[in-house]
Amino acid sequence: MSSLIRIRGSVVLCVAACILGASASAIAAPPPVVKTFDGPGAGNNGATNQGTLGLGINDFGVIVGLIRDANDVRHGFLRDPNGRFTLFNHPDGGSGPGQGTRVTGLNALGAVSGSVRDSNNFDQPFVRDPDGNFFTVGSSIANFAGGNGNAINLWGAMVGNYLSLADDQSILFHYHGFIRQPNGKITFFDPPGSQVTEIPAAAAINDAGAVTGDFWVCSQDLSSCSVHGFIRSPNGKYTVIDVKGAGTDGYSGQGTYPQGINDLGDISGQYVDSNSVFHGFVRTAAGHITTFDVPTTCTTTATPPADCAFNGTYAAGINVLGTVAGIYFGEDENAHGFYRTANGTITTFDVPRAGYQTQPISLNDWGQITGVAFDVNFVTHGLLVTP
Repeated sequence: MSSLIRIRGSVVLCVAACILGASASAIAAPPPVVKTFDGPGAGNNGATNQGTLGLGINDFGVIVGLIRDANDVRHGFLRDPNGRFTLFNHPDGGSGPGQGTRVTGLNALGAVSGSVRDSNNFDQPFVRDPDGNFFTVGSSIANFAGGNGNAINLWGAMVGNYLSLADDQSILFHYHGFIRQPNGKITFFDPPGSQVTEIPAAAAINDAGAVTGDFWVCSQDLSSCSVHGFIRSPNGKYTVIDVKGAGTDGYSGQGTYPQGINDLGDISGQYVDSNSVFHGFVRTAAGHITTFDVPTTCTTTATPPADCAFNGTYAAGINVLGTVAGIYFGEDENAHGFYRTANGTITTFDVPRAGYQTQPISLNDWGQITGVAFDVNFVTHGLLVTP
């Protein structure tokens, strides 16, 4: 275990040294290199968003994601930095549209988190270890109604969501969090007062075992709900995050939504204001919150027009150097990519092809970004951005 810590520490220190060295030399950074890629067997029917999705990237540049084939079946993949693909399928995956293997998380050792949808359209979380062995969560849990494995840390601890049935067999407001430890032990959790606990994909757990996400607090008659961010420490204590300026109408999507946590305990995410416009934020481990926007009509206007609802700045993950990647919607109402460094500098980018929409999802400590690009026919392609 100590050797793994040294490896991880060496990567982080090397990244920091390289970037700080470049900063000291006062050389202007070149524009990012933006590329797309397609996995073997990916379909090309845009009506069902067939194609390739890059969903996670580790510090060695390995990308995890999935393809949707010509029959709309999902298959997981690992893509090496040299472009070589390894496809994999959970043995319980169905062969119908929307069924199969969904993956979202990847650690430095090549372990993967995800979920499998079987022939009955039932979802179960899983871990796939670096040797290709699957460990499935859920089948023995009382009242289990399905779930997803969303993120995995260096040690193989997976965090995700699951649904549980109520006494009347409904699943409304019974969405919970769980952590599966490498030894198979499962801990279920909800922040105090939560009716719904949501865990974001790819970057929701750090190597210390701290978890971030959001939770809903609703009135007794469920007529109103508010959405709050949270951090769950490794010992199970909670810190609530409410960004100043966030709206309070959860049913309209307003509130605070953390999306990632780095190994220093810094949080990135978005908050949604009373006009339902999205804005980015970073919260340091010490609790200081900085908000930011990629400037557009929707984010610079005091009273944005109605068509700004659900537009704005969507911040995704954060790396150990404090760089945040994400999506913003511009004046053309299309999706574009950005990354924001710790000093507040924002760089925007797009796939250099007419009509493409660019949606970053995850980044590593070197600043490499993966995600999804939609072409003009809405076929999906994997995204790789190198700053």
